[in-house]
Amino acid sequence: MKTNFTDAPDLLEYARNSGRLLPLLSQLKKDYERANVPFPIQQKQTGDPNTGEILQSLRESLYLLLMERFDQYLNLMYAADVPEREFRAVEVTDAVEVASQVTFILLKREWKKIEFRNR
Repeated sequence: MKTNFTDAPDLLEYARNSGRLLPLLSQLKKDYERANVPFPIQQKQTGDPNTGEILQSLRESLYLLLMERFDQYLNLMYAADVPEREFRAVEVTDAVEVASQVTFILLKREWKKIEFRNR
């Protein structure tokens, strides 16, 4: 079980290689729905979705939430059970970079959930 990921692409690639990308996406979708936020990733009929597309969709979704729907952003962080200290500790540079950092934080939290369930 790997928990020390360097970035979001590393985490997604590990999830794909370990056969747990779809459970990770399923958990993300569940928390997006719980927060009443449209899930940004379209499931393909065959095979695993492209990790680059997943990352881009998540980043764009979080960017939009941060910039235009901050209350929904907070609801999503609450639904995903992201510790407040983690997303408050994000270094504020520009909105795109913040969205990238929050994407990684969200993915790490969702990964912990599916890893805990697998034990």
